Formats: sequence, structure tokens, C-alpha cells
Amino acid sequence: MAIDDVHTLVAGATICVSRPDGSIDPSTWQGVFHRDVRVLSRFALTFDGGAAPLLSAERDGSSGARAVHVMARDAYASPTALLLRHRRVGTEVREQLEVRAYDGAVHEGTITIALGADFAPLLPLKHTVDAPHPVPLEPDGDRLSAADGRAAVEITVEAAAAELGTDTLRLRYSARPGHPWSATVVIRPTFDGQPAAPRPAPASVSLRVVTTTTAWTRGVTSALADLDGLRVIVPSMDLSYLGAGAPWFMALFGRDTLLTAWQSLITGPDVALDVLRALAAHQGTKQDARTREEPGRILHELRTGGSEVFGLPAGTPYYGTVDATPLFVMLLGELHRWGAPADELKALLPAARAAVDWCVRYGDVDGDGFVEYSADPDGLENQGWKDSGDSMVHADGTLAGSPIALAEVQAYTHAAYLALAELETAFGDPAEAAGLRDRAATLRAAFVARFWLPDRGLVAMALDGDKRPLAVASSNMGHCLWAGLLDDATGQDVAARLVADDLTTSWGVRTLGSAERAYNPLSYHLGSIWPHDSAIVAAGLARYGHAEGARAVTAGLLAAAEAFGWRLPELLAGFDAVDVPHPVTYPVACSPQAWSAAVPLLLLRTALRLDPDVPAGRVHVAPILADDVTVAVHGIPLAGGHLSVRARGTDVEVLGVPAGITVDRAPRGASVP
Repeated sequence: MAIDDVHTLVAGATICVSRPDGSIDPSTWQGVFHRDVRVLSRFALTFDGGAAPLLSAERDGSSGARAVHVMARDAYASPTALLLRHRRVGTEVREQLEVRAYDGAVHEGTITIALGADFAPLLPLKHTVDAPHPVPLEPDGDRLSAADGRAAVEITVEAAAAELGTDTLRLRYSARPGHPWSATVVIRPTFDGQPAAPRPAPASVSLRVVTTTTAWTRGVTSALADLDGLRVIVPSMDLSYLGAGAPWFMALFGRDTLLTAWQSLITGPDVALDVLRALAAHQGTKQDARTREEPGRILHELRTGGSEVFGLPAGTPYYGTVDATPLFVMLLGELHRWGAPADELKALLPAARAAVDWCVRYGDVDGDGFVEYSADPDGLENQGWKDSGDSMVHADGTLAGSPIALAEVQAYTHAAYLALAELETAFGDPAEAAGLRDRAATLRAAFVARFWLPDRGLVAMALDGDKRPLAVASSNMGHCLWAGLLDDATGQDVAARLVADDLTTSWGVRTLGSAERAYNPLSYHLGSIWPHDSAIVAAGLARYGHAEGARAVTAGLLAAAEAFGWRLPELLAGFDAVDVPHPVTYPVACSPQAWSAAVPLLLLRTALRLDPDVPAGRVHVAPILADDVTVAVHGIPLAGGHLSVRARGTDVEVLGVPAGITVDRAPRGASVP
């Protein structure tokens, strides 16, 4: 079932996945899900015993959808009555039905909705449709209800004439011109007897984009809508976090939420601060071989609903990730550069210290200065963002053995050392800063010595357990540019390698080059295109001055976004336009996916080459737009105020800047901390 075949509506922990006509088929992974449980597995609407042909269907933001049906057996006949449907997901799912008549006659009949519930846990549906036996929805006064274990659902109808039967609603309609008939079906899920947490109004975003091309405005608008839909409310902590993706990953994921928050910084600090608070609250404090918890480690995944993770009870964090911990420190340091409130940064400084201590004490498993991971037999075999079991390969196609030191993790760790050095200088113990900078310099030198492969002009994807480089062309080296690990000369060579045809395509950057033996464009990580990964590569190319490459990757991603209705999926097949003239999605990709949703926001920052350095009293703005493109960006939150600029090509006009901040029209510099 491809993305084009479904509408995914998301409002935090409540998700509806259906066909564009609104139907839900229990033999697929469609359904209404709440807290990782499918509370509704069937929704099939007919009128007078037959189907109502679909005229049109479209999504309405992140949590709504609209459809128009012909109230006739023949879709090609001139319609005299239409059925309009508007579905909206929030704390409940509401489906508004309206019959309109146009021919002067009275249209009467019965709309029947066949329903079903099976309370299947979410995650197994990704791999099989062998769902549990249905649980009947039985009439209970003015509602249908069913329950199984911790989850329950009730369905009510707001209509004058409704008949409730087991798994069935029958609605008598009567409409004439000027007097439409309407009804609303309400689906209310609960978990442990509690309804979904009330959703506040969308967060106020001051960012506004005015441009000569619609791609930026459409992309940013969709990004903001989907990121709001992915917000999961945590009333007990008075915060929210971004679910990683719908439907499979609506949980707290360390890596995903940290990278998404970074991509979204152009909208303000609030998302990032909430993510850091949520992860700090679950930071490791002890060693636990089963959960992979270690002091200072940031979790990989925490689910609190009806799905288990690697056999762990719901609500138990799993810590099997190697990159979330340095990314935590990187994000906190970047917030400092953006001028986030000092009291917020100081409150998170102990967690950052513990995270760096983890990198040194536990992340470096063999004392060689690199942060590695060992395969977890009870959990994830690979623990970077490319976490599928076959993602770490040598040039001959054989799998790498652990412990594995990933290239991008060394880049994140280097940046984490420098970030903590700046935070200590500003708020903590300045004496610690020099040691952290020395540690970063030592890591950089060791990285170049072991990972840089000058004969191939690339950075190894990783080192295996025998310290042999994985000498394959991969997107991982783009993260090294983004994080500023490489010196200028080496970075230029890597940038040139990344934009070669085997890696860069019409829609983004392949995870693995097409010339590699293990390449498979339909794999999860061996040649597919991940939009967030490509956007990070574009940012890295821009940081090292490869404006042409950054523009090419940006254009490809925006073209792919347009092809998918401005909602980029989790990943695409690794085809180029010369192979297939349109982007092809991965079969069970999440859409929306948080870090894909945030791609237009990072691309916008990249196009402006926007790099704040509020502690130094400046912000770099050195745009790399095409010569014929003008983009005005208003209301960028910065240092307690707002930055507004208008860019055309490589020129920039400052429209507004916070007091005490100067605009530097030169780029930040590739390897400058």
C-alpha cells in the first residue's frame, strides 16, 4: 500500500490512516490508532446498499481530510446529489457528513457505515496483517463501544435519525435544494480509561516567508502544519515532544527528535528546549544490560502505549543508540548560539556534562578515542541512524562486525566537545573548556588519520571491529561537513565526492552510492534517499562553500516534496529521473515523518546560510539562492527578538535585527567552531 493510496491524519498520539475516500480496510495497516493500539479497524460507508463513487479527495492540513462523493450508482451521469465528508483528528476523530441536493427533488435513503475494532498492537501490522480477532462494537444506549485490555473506543452519532447495531451505523438522510442533511460520527478512544490529552492551539510561529517561487512558501507551510500534528502532549511534565513519525513511530525517539529540533530552529527555541527537557528527564543513571542504559546516555526510544519494544514492557526506555547522546549536547550548544534564555541553558548543563562523560567513559568501548557501539542481540544490531541490520557494509558487500565507529558519530562527538566548551565558558567552569577543546582537536586528527581515504576521495562510512574502514561512498560523510569536523581542504574534496552522480540524484542524496556492490535503490539504507539526510548533506555542502551542490540537492528535495503534495515521506527509493521520471516512495514509509517534515525549514536556513553567534553579538547571513530567486523571511526568533531579511541570489538586505546583534554578510566558515 503506497503513500499515494492513503491519507494519514495525525494529532499527537491519535492517528487515522485510511484510503483517500475515508474507508478503512482491516486487512491492511489502516485504522484509527491511539497510543499504539488500533482502536478502529474498519470504516466502510455505503448509501442505499451501494458505494458512492469518489469525485475528489484531499488532505486538510496535518489532521484533516475532505472528500466529495456522487450519490449515484453511475459516476459518469450528471450528479443531482453529492455527499461531502470532512474528517478531523484531535482528541477524538470527528467525521462530518453532508448530503446536498441540486435537482429540485427530495433525496432520501440510508447511509450505512460498517465498523470494526480489533485492538491490534501497532508495530506488528508493519510486517503482517494477521490481526487479532475482531472485538464487536456493541450498542450501549446512544453509542457503540468495545474494549480490550487497556484500550477502549466508543462511537456516537450526532444525527436526528440514527440506528445502532453491532458493528453498524444506519443513518436516514433526507435532503432537498437549499436544505442539506448532515450528521457527525464521533470516534473516542481511551487508554487506561483516559482520553487523549487535550491539544492546545498550534504554537504561535512568527516566521513568515514571502518569495518569488511557491516552493518555499508551500514547503514551510506544510512543515509547520505537520510538525504541529506530530506534537505529543505530556501533561505531567508540562511539555510536548515530537513523535518521530506516523503511524509507526509516534513515540519519543532520541535521535529523531534532536535532529528535527535542530532543523526547526529557524522557528524558535521552544521545540528544541522541550525535546531536551524530555530527554534529560530520562537520561541514563545506571548500567542495565537489558535496556542498554548507562550513566549519561540519551535514550533511543520510549513508548508508553500498547506496543512493546524489543520485549521490554511499555514505558521502559531503550537506550540502544550511539548518536543521540552527542546530538543532545550539540543541540544545547546550538541553542546557546541562537541566544536561548540563559536560565534554560543552565538548567540543562548538568545533563550535557553527563552526556559528554558518557561519550568518554562508555561510548569509547576500546579506548581508541572514537565513540563506537556493539551489536545488541536483544535489540538493535546497528545503532546509528542507519539502524537496519544490513546497513554497515564493506566495499565487497560483506557485513561489518562490531564494535563499529560511525563517521558521523565522530563528527557529532567532536561538535559536542566544542559545544560543551562554549557552555562551560559562558555558564559553568571555564577551566574545563580548554580540556574539551583539546579533546576535540585530538579526535579530529585521529579521524582524518583513520577515516579519510585520499585514494578514493571519501570518508569511510565507519570502522569495523578490526578497525578496517568501510570504504564505500555513503551519505554519512555529508554529516561530517554539516558538523564541521573536516579541515577546509579535506572538506572540499568530500563535497566534490558527494555531488557525484552515484550519490546525488534528481530527488536527493543516496544513502549508498550506486556503484557500490551492496547498492539497492529499494533497500532501507543501502541506496535509498532519506530527505532529512539529504538536507543535512545540503547544509554541509553550503558550510564548506559548495553552493552549487547545495542548491542542486535543495532543488531536488523541493521537487520531491511537490510530487508528494508537500509532505515528504520518511524515505524514497534511490532512483534518479533518468531511471524513473518521478520520485518513488518506500512501501511502508511514515508520512508525515518528523525529520522529513522539518526538511524545508533546514533548507531555508541553508539557502540563507544563516548562522547565529549571539554570544559574539553577530549573525552570519550569506545567501546562496539562484540569481533569479528572491526570498524574504520575516520574524526569525533570535536572541529574544526577531531577525528579518530579504535575499536575492547572493545579496541580502537586512529588514530587522535584534538590538545588540550585527549582521555579518560573510559565511561562518567551514571548520570554525
